[in-house]
Amino acid sequence: MPLPVDASIQAAESFVRNVRSARDFLRQRDEARADARYAALLVRLREARELLRWNPASGRPARFLEARSAQGQSMSARARALAAAHGVPELRELVVKPYVLLYAHGNDRVVLLALKHESQLLFQVSWLVPPLESSEHES
Repeated sequence: MPLPVDASIQAAESFVRNVRSARDFLRQRDEARADARYAALLVRLREARELLRWNPASGRPARFLEARSAQGQSMSARARALAAAHGVPELRELVVKPYVLLYAHGNDRVVLLALKHESQLLFQVSWLVPPLESSEHES
């Protein structure tokens, strides 16, 4: 039986922006419950991060990679380029209800690329390769 991986986890700037956008959206939608809902999202993201730390391939294959629309193909190309630039070739999605987390991984490294609500059509992935923020020691 193989031992767990203990992969390093990093967050691309696009992921950080998406999480902040989720907070802003929750505040606009329901100011009274926004803080509690955002805190619950952060808990689910921490749990997802721990799952990916020990099993980087635990998400499903990224569904948008086979997009047929021009917009979908463009986003797919950006995501592939971002993953390749960080040396983590595998693109996957992990459902973190009601969000979907896009990440790239190698054997011992995971890069969180984007977060979208399940009702959104596409991930918001930057054209540029942004610097990474470590999420190793976040609580």
